[in-house]
Amino acid sequence: MENDYVYVEADYTRVIQHDGVKTTICENRLEVIATPGGDITEQNIVGLVREWIRWRKDKMRDAGGVPG
Repeated sequence: MENDYVYVEADYTRVIQHDGVKTTICENRLEVIATPGGDITEQNIVGLVREWIRWRKDKMRDAGGVPG
């Protein structure tokens, strides 16, 4: 891609674009969009999902929404 890594952070939003795969990470949403020729790997996506779930649980716990 033209811009291999694009990183924007504003109000719990992070956008990463790499090898034809755009990942948008928000407080209540994680979205992965791949172009037809995008190089998407299961290992990277699963790692992102795990990281997002942990971050979200910690955030909810800090706000008093999850026991822990």
